[in-house]
Amino acid sequence: MRYETITVAKSSPHIGAEIGNVDLTKPLSNREAEEIRFALNENGVVFFRNQKMDPESQDRFVRYFGEPHVHVGGKSTASKPVTGYPALRKQHFNANSPRISGEAWHSDQTCAEIPPKYSVLYQEIIPPDGGGNTMFLSAAKAYDELSTDMKTYLDGKIAIHNASEAFDASLTKNNKETHLIAEHPVIIKHPVNQRKVIFVNPYFTRFIKNIPEDESRYILKFLYQHMQRPNWTMRFNWSSNAVACWDNRAVQHYAIWDYWPNERLGYRMFVAGTERPTSE
Repeated sequence: MRYETITVAKSSPHIGAEIGNVDLTKPLSNREAEEIRFALNENGVVFFRNQKMDPESQDRFVRYFGEPHVHVGGKSTASKPVTGYPALRKQHFNANSPRISGEAWHSDQTCAEIPPKYSVLYQEIIPPDGGGNTMFLSAAKAYDELSTDMKTYLDGKIAIHNASEAFDASLTKNNKETHLIAEHPVIIKHPVNQRKVIFVNPYFTRFIKNIPEDESRYILKFLYQHMQRPNWTMRFNWSSNAVACWDNRAVQHYAIWDYWPNERLGYRMFVAGTERPTSE
């Protein structure tokens, strides 16, 4: 696609791009929305700076990608829903915070039978001195760099994802219909660009089915180390009122807590997935 309304500057060779010449606090034109979706599909994660968003504008932006996905998994000490916007969660951390959310490599909500397809994070207050960065990796590029024999071995394997170690597994009143344990292929095919993706993460994936426990443990350890190689990762240095939007099916991320006791305030929404991850 030729970009006619936005600017796109790549952040690294394999993942990430910064988008300019667009105001997310106002309704987008059809062409702007189309170009942003295309850039997201091409780069896995896109960033916007100087966007002073409120809940209404963030909710509107999310809906250019689909319907919002309400966080599954019950109570969380790291984020809270925003009144009037059940899919929008406030993430506020300071000297009194016992932990932060996302302090491990993961794809969001893979414990759900249909995980969200996109995540949108807006940061209002950032720590001083460049703290509070977020790391991103391309699980598609990581798959490309596996050996042929490893790709063959992983073909058809199924992994169990469980929220019990990521957050409080008790269901809330509004989430009784959700499931905190899900099965997904270890290798999925992206439904838009058809790239194959490694779809396991240390936050939610517990084991690979139908192989010995020790084999599962070592295979997952290898995959995590392989995906986290610097070759296909990038680090985003936040600025106040910046926005990150990433493809949850092809990208993993890691929130860095290097800013205690300083403050960080952001708001996150998910875009609901429409189909279960599949290898076909």
